[in-house]
This record gives sequence, structure tokens and C-alpha cells, in this order.
Amino acid sequence: MNKNRIISTFLVLVLLASFQPVFSGDQNLGSKENKVSIYRMLWRYIKDELKSRRLRIPPLKDVMSEIGEPTRGALSKDSIKVLVWNMYKGDKPDWERDFLFLARGHDILVLQEMYLGKTMKRVFNQHTEYHYKLATSFIYKDENIRTGLATAAQVEPTSVFFQRSNVLEPVINTPKMSLFTHYPIKDHDKDLMVINIHAINFVTTWGLAQQIKEIAKVIKAYDGPTIFAGDFNTWSEEKIRYLKHQMHRLNLTEVVFDPDTRMRTFKNPLDYVFTKGLVLKSANVWGDLDGSDHKALDVEFSVEIK
Repeated sequence: MNKNRIISTFLVLVLLASFQPVFSGDQNLGSKENKVSIYRMLWRYIKDELKSRRLRIPPLKDVMSEIGEPTRGALSKDSIKVLVWNMYKGDKPDWERDFLFLARGHDILVLQEMYLGKTMKRVFNQHTEYHYKLATSFIYKDENIRTGLATAAQVEPTSVFFQRSNVLEPVINTPKMSLFTHYPIKDHDKDLMVINIHAINFVTTWGLAQQIKEIAKVIKAYDGPTIFAGDFNTWSEEKIRYLKHQMHRLNLTEVVFDPDTRMRTFKNPLDYVFTKGLVLKSANVWGDLDGSDHKALDVEFSVEIK
């Protein structure tokens, strides 16, 4: 057994032991489907752990970057088309093809697992109708590649800021990000606030709650139309109950997909869209595309008239 195999095996045992309190409780892990979900999550985690000595968390002043220029002045209050997608760091062979297909015709792209290697950077740079705001979670030092969140729009945001989770992923000690962008709406006195989240993963519900509570403070303070979307990593029923309870308290409405072919772990969906001050016109899951392990969410709204 080679050195990397020994390290990987050891890490599996450590991680399984570390996450036993998380996996216990309301999860039935005996089924083949659930075991596959565990192994998939752990393998992705282990790959980052094997690289973790080469990871760098950027200082706060170096978190944000951007690509491209805006091509429109404001969103239309009659139709706002939004794509939400965890891109699996562009690691699937069909990612570029599917991304270019999915992005077409949308006003806003809410993207998780941005990975600014050669391919994704080239695609974003050639995607000239969009202005990308990028929030880096960490940087792979050897290649100087950023990973994190990307929110893109044809419109220049009036405000951009981020939150970095105080709770870190265990073992690799990396944070997760939330990215807030405000976009002007034509003939409307309030901007659209878009919150892009990649939620903390290998933690208990308490860990997820710490990230959500910080975001909730911003939502409570804003009385304009709001979209809160992304990968919430709600792979336990307890996390889902917590999330939906908090969204109800914030007067956010969950977008329902039918048919619902969202990516699941332990039979629980990870990706959501919640809104306030908007009217849902359509909602679709691109369940037949394989450019990522997650399925893209496609939604269209109009602004609620009061």
C-alpha cells in the first residue's frame, strides 16, 4: 500500500470517527444509497485534505475579485431569470458545455464551487455579457487557484459584500462564504438583494445555524425584494427543519420544484431558493444534465406590486 493510500485510509477512519455525532441521530445510514452518499462526501473531503497543506485562506481585503463588465443598466421588474448551480469546481467533462447552455438568457447567475483554473477563467472571460463578482473561500497555493462563490449579472451591482463563516470545516479548517449583491430594478425604488450561499458542510446543525444567523441579520435589516439561494448542505432532516423554520421566521418563501429532481444526499435536497417581495413565474430543475454532481435550478420572477 503506497503512502497516499495509507494517508487516505487513515483519514477515512478519522473522519468517520469525527463525524459520528453528526451522522448519528435521524439518519438511517444502513441503505446502499446512504453509504454511497457518505463515501462520495468523504472522498471529496479527503481530496481537499490531501491538498490542505497547500491551501491558503486569503486576508479579508483579498477575498473579492471580478471578471467582465455589465451590459445593461437595470433589471426588469416584469421578468428576472435566475440560475442557481453548484458547479463541482468544473470537474465534470461536460461542465463547460452545460454552463454555456444553462447561462443563456438569464439575468443573474448564482454559482457555488467556483474554481478559477484555466478552463473556468477562460469561460468566464469569454462570457462577455456578464459581470462576475467572486468571493474566495480559499486558494490552492501551488497553482494560485481561487475557489468559492460567483454571482454574475448583466447589471452593475449597487452594493457588494460578503460574509465568511466563523465555523470552519473540520480537519481542513476552511470557511464557507456568503456573497451579497444588490441590483437596481427599472422603475422600482428598491434594489434586488441576491444572497449566494455555500453552507458549512461537515458540521452539526449548530454549526450551520451560526452561518445562517449572520445572514439572517442582513435579511431582517432589508425591506426590499430578496433572493436567498445556493447549496445549503442540508443533508440531514434536522438541518432541513432548522433551515425552513428560520426562513419562515424571516418571511421568506421557498420555491417548490415539480418535478423535483434536485441533487440529494441521504434523500435530502441540498439546493434551495427562498424569496421575499417577488412573484414566482416558473421553476425548473435541469435534472438531465451532468456537468456537475448538482442539478441546476432555473427560476423566473417578477417583482411584487404592492
